[in-house]
Amino acid sequence: MEEKKKVVIVDGYHLLHKGYYGSLKRKKVAVNREGVLINALYVFVAKIYEMINSNNYHTVIVTFDVGKECWRRDIYPAYKATRKETPSDLIPQMQLVRDFLTSANIPWYEKCQYEGDDIMGTITRIAVKLGYKVDIISNDKDTYQLISKDVNVISQQSKKTEKETITEKEVFEKFGCKPSQIPDMKSLLGDHSDNIKGVKGMHYNTAIKLIEKYGSVENIYKNLSDFPPEHRTRLENCREQVIMNKKIAGILKNVDLGRINFKPLQVNYVRFMGFLKREKMWAFTKIIEDKVQDQLRKREDALLLKKTELKK
Repeated sequence: MEEKKKVVIVDGYHLLHKGYYGSLKRKKVAVNREGVLINALYVFVAKIYEMINSNNYHTVIVTFDVGKECWRRDIYPAYKATRKETPSDLIPQMQLVRDFLTSANIPWYEKCQYEGDDIMGTITRIAVKLGYKVDIISNDKDTYQLISKDVNVISQQSKKTEKETITEKEVFEKFGCKPSQIPDMKSLLGDHSDNIKGVKGMHYNTAIKLIEKYGSVENIYKNLSDFPPEHRTRLENCREQVIMNKKIAGILKNVDLGRINFKPLQVNYVRFMGFLKREKMWAFTKIIEDKVQDQLRKREDALLLKKTELKK
């Protein structure tokens, strides 16, 4: 049986933020021709090139958020309200990474009112349906809910730790639940980073036991008669919050993105080089120089062949 081809889906802003904060302490921080900081861009390009050069993937796809406004905030205005503002010198780099991907012919997707996770969830569902295996590159534990027998998440929490491949087994060992039940966990316990409030007094072990027994928060509420009066009242008092939490915590898999490009990745190294020179990223120009020359030779050969055929 032929082994399934593998697609890698990259959480673009995760990679960008990781590159930004991870390189700020260096003595010399990279800037482009206009003096704009490009430390995050450098790391982003390096990581994407590493994935391309590994030859492990049929294609590389990158997803992004579009601003702060999204459907989750429409439902719950306090969603992520406690997050810090994006550093001003990171904002220009957000456009530069998109310019890089477009130049190099690497597919990327975003959509207004949706978060990158929803774009990732949608592309993952389609990829699996088409018969691909998927690696998701992200440190966001919310993405663990997308894990299945054909989908893993690759995470690296810090420079000091090794890359970790999270599978269905690891999710159960870490959280005590199935990947699909992570939104249920989050709805009961809340999530400080997203400013989501859980059930007051609910402990992690209690939430695990409830989900193990009832399977979902919906079934918990269908069986409130099983609970002592005090616990029943506590759950009843925050029913609306918990149900809303689950909706917010769930990653969408049906965002209309038009046609997704799953063609074998064909990097345009000539335009990639043009981007690098424009942004004065000289260290990379040496790395891809041979690939550029090879691509130019192939183009010349193809053009010569076409001219020869026309003369016949």
